[in-house]
Amino acid sequence: MLDCQLMTRSPVAMTERVAVLVFADIDGTGNRQPMVLERDVAWIAECEASVVLTHGGRIVKNEVELVDHTYGFGSCLSTAVRDAREACEGYSVTRGSTLEIEARALVKLTAVLPDPVREERGIRWYREVPLDWIAHREGAVEAFRRVWSGKYDEEVPPLVRRLKGDAVPPETVWSSKLGDGENEALMASFRQKAGMTS
Repeated sequence: MLDCQLMTRSPVAMTERVAVLVFADIDGTGNRQPMVLERDVAWIAECEASVVLTHGGRIVKNEVELVDHTYGFGSCLSTAVRDAREACEGYSVTRGSTLEIEARALVKLTAVLPDPVREERGIRWYREVPLDWIAHREGAVEAFRRVWSGKYDEEVPPLVRRLKGDAVPPETVWSSKLGDGENEALMASFRQKAGMTS
């Protein structure tokens, strides 16, 4: 299996020890059996931002999507706001327009193995949690067999899907409908919820 790697300057939000169910060739005969292991998993917090055009509350276009992998946690926010302002100029959108342009952001947690594979100039490379790990719970062995037989059980998602999710759900951090002070308050609120210091 190839290692998926995450390259980031973003912080480890937390580390936890989890019981996972893996499918392994235990006896070397090629007969893969379910096995429960305990593993440390680190959660990397990363900000994602996008510029969205809406009309009547409905999204008509996602203009740009940004992730702050290599420039630091929350670094994509200022770029998203700049791009949203430029889109307003390009589409001639004002506060009174029916078309609204927003910069939206969220914080995602990505599960990785806790020790960086490499570190260089403040950027760390982590191995992402393998896609076939399943969070262990009652009935997990049977559910695991269904997954591998093609009968996927939505109630027992792979661990990576459980851990990869929104820590701070999508929020508007800038809007063409608002003034400077209101937009600054939106951004400050998001940054506070996300635990961004600057």
